[in-house]
Amino acid sequence: MLPSSRGFGLEPRLIPWSLCERAMPILRKKKKTGRSPLAADVRVRFIEGYLGLGMLRQAASEVRAFAAKDRKLPAVLAVKADFHLEAKDWEQLIATGSELAERHPGTPQGWIHWAYALRELGRIKEALEVLQAAEPLHPKVGVIHFNLACYHCLLGEMPEAKRRLERACRLKPDWKKTALEDPDLRKLWENFSPDQIG
Repeated sequence: MLPSSRGFGLEPRLIPWSLCERAMPILRKKKKTGRSPLAADVRVRFIEGYLGLGMLRQAASEVRAFAAKDRKLPAVLAVKADFHLEAKDWEQLIATGSELAERHPGTPQGWIHWAYALRELGRIKEALEVLQAAEPLHPKVGVIHFNLACYHCLLGEMPEAKRRLERACRLKPDWKKTALEDPDLRKLWENFSPDQIG
């Protein structure tokens, strides 16, 4: 199963460390209002860069620094979800992912992260229900079908797991190779050969 949004074109942009170092004095200077003068979209890019470099402590500091007026923006909720994913904070990822999905249902990332966090807590049936609700909104997002295949497989529903994996592979043929290596799909390969996935 893939926790990331990277599979459907929402690639994080890494910020060169030299740029981060130059910008840090700006981040540290706060106006008398207590708010950082940094725009939300710039802060999002810094957090993406920190996450890309594995710098969770610095990313956490930036996540906390968003102005109240910016905290419900889709990009802000999305980067908060990415942060909670990297930190493996499943309860917070459920909260942030579900909020992103509810406030901005057209953003697949919220649905995917929400379901993944449920899966990590062993709540497979709930994870399945979340992605089943997301599918009509995002029928061409392969990672949703791939993760649905994983959840069906974990629930012992092999024909449906196969059907979902085939749908993901039609959207992106590379999913088949990924599926062969995914431990959540191990039981699928006991019932079907890779050649049977079309």
